[in-house]
Amino acid sequence: MVVGLGAVEKYFFSNKLGKGPISDLANDFVSGFRKPRIDMIQNMTNYWTDLENEMQFMADAAGKVVKIDGQFHTYMIPRNFAELIEQQQKNETPSVGKTRETPWVTSLIFSCEGLHVLNCGLDNPCDPNEVKENAMRLKAHPNAPWFVTVSHHFFNELCGHARSLRKQVGKLTNQEEGLGTGFTPLGLEVLDILLDESAGKRILIDVKHMSPKGRQEFYRLRNEKYNNAVPIIMSHGVANGLPDFGSREPEHYELGRTFVNPIEYETGPGGSVIEKDHNEINFYDTELVEMVKSGGILGLQLDERRVANDITLSGVKKSPWKHKMMHYRSELIWRQIQYIAELLDRNGLYAWGNMAIGSDYDGMVDPLNSFWTVEEYDDLMQFLERHAWEYLKKTPHPIQMPVNKISADRIVENIFSNNAWAFFSRWF
Repeated sequence: MVVGLGAVEKYFFSNKLGKGPISDLANDFVSGFRKPRIDMIQNMTNYWTDLENEMQFMADAAGKVVKIDGQFHTYMIPRNFAELIEQQQKNETPSVGKTRETPWVTSLIFSCEGLHVLNCGLDNPCDPNEVKENAMRLKAHPNAPWFVTVSHHFFNELCGHARSLRKQVGKLTNQEEGLGTGFTPLGLEVLDILLDESAGKRILIDVKHMSPKGRQEFYRLRNEKYNNAVPIIMSHGVANGLPDFGSREPEHYELGRTFVNPIEYETGPGGSVIEKDHNEINFYDTELVEMVKSGGILGLQLDERRVANDITLSGVKKSPWKHKMMHYRSELIWRQIQYIAELLDRNGLYAWGNMAIGSDYDGMVDPLNSFWTVEEYDDLMQFLERHAWEYLKKTPHPIQMPVNKISADRIVENIFSNNAWAFFSRWF
């Protein structure tokens, strides 16, 4: 598993309700945090130290063996693909899980969500030299993250973010500062540090949460400055159903209309009107095509607030029978898979080689009903295979390229296993 480390941004907890008990209660409800941690985050003055503590915490427990439901387990932190293979081969031992000496091994590959962890985006302007020094320290860390998102939920003085918070959380917080802006001069310097191969192993860039303007700038720099030598990573996202940056109407209308959220308008300071576009956090058709051409990957997010718009979610059939509910809810993910596959096929690309699962289960998500955790992955696989099988029976079929006419079980196996493993083998 790729796990997202990172300091929680203090502006979740310094919100429109202030910092008092009412604010703490609201934040506790929406995020699962408890008051001592909330108080600590509200008074945060150093994100970098918070990240270091988290990385040390994870490192300290690596290799420790625990017994769960009669089986022995541990986790390890691989630093490259060779170590990943070595760790996973331990699970082929005949006695695996039966003794403390032969535990099941889960390999945890670190990523990092938000470069505010370099100690920027706080109450006062950051020290650019400190931020750059921390970027170099991050690269030199023995358990350095494989990739990072530059942006997260709030402005970090490096690059603007896409609007990501809705409903009760969106009403309590203020994402407006830096929203939709591109890279700052300091952000470009940090980008150079992370992608510089002459100063240690590269830390790759994950474009999730980055503003549309920032993403466009990164794609241009990737082509012109970094010689297309790094993949485009979309660690936890989905298609927004729109053809290109700035589009408001879907091109592939039948499916795209189930994704596109209507623009929301809110009255701001002095009677100004704030336009809230909740589509920008997801990915446009042109980006998905470019991602595949780059040898990149899209981790399909399992947050139902992202995979479909409110109208579509409200229209999903309901049933008291669990298997029927699983069928109806899994179709929301299948529509995303189908949309992306047809898009890639129309663009002359292999349709089934760059999608994986990017659940975001370590984030603040609302999972698809009845697919709450990794425990339900087997069920999700079975229901997606059912949807794939039904889809493949269509005549005439939307998929035209012979290479993309593969079996339902292979489609699902690629998405849940083969594609991620192939990406690890090439880039990790």
